[in-house]
Amino acid sequence: MRIQSRYRPLSLRRVIRHALKAAAAAEGAGPAAVGVLVCDDAEIQRLNRTYAREDHATDVLAFASSVPGSGAGEPRELGDIVLSLDHLRRQAAAAGHSVDREAATLSVHGFLHLLGYDHATRAEARRMFARTDEILAAAGVA
Repeated sequence: MRIQSRYRPLSLRRVIRHALKAAAAAEGAGPAAVGVLVCDDAEIQRLNRTYAREDHATDVLAFASSVPGSGAGEPRELGDIVLSLDHLRRQAAAAGHSVDREAATLSVHGFLHLLGYDHATRAEARRMFARTDEILAAAGVA
């Protein structure tokens, strides 16, 4: 897992990596490569506007890769996840839990999006959020 941050040092790096490894194992993703960018609301809003045509900040964006795996034991490139540290902090405070837990939750959420999960309908949302909770519990984050 490749994690890049505009914040030095990023104490969440270990938490994010642990959550993503747990998600990959739970989903049977095999050797997988995921890029993670941790940024602020201004940057995630710019990315959201540019790539999703949504002009607002959000907590997480996921960009699935269109590059197929090589099949030769190399990690399959799943895509990139972008997390807003500003959103993480606000949402953790609102939910009454730690920023670590929020970072793990949104990392898994983004990972599931890379695998094709969505929450456009109620049924999809129930499935995706339940799967997120299962993965976090298995990872000891719940």
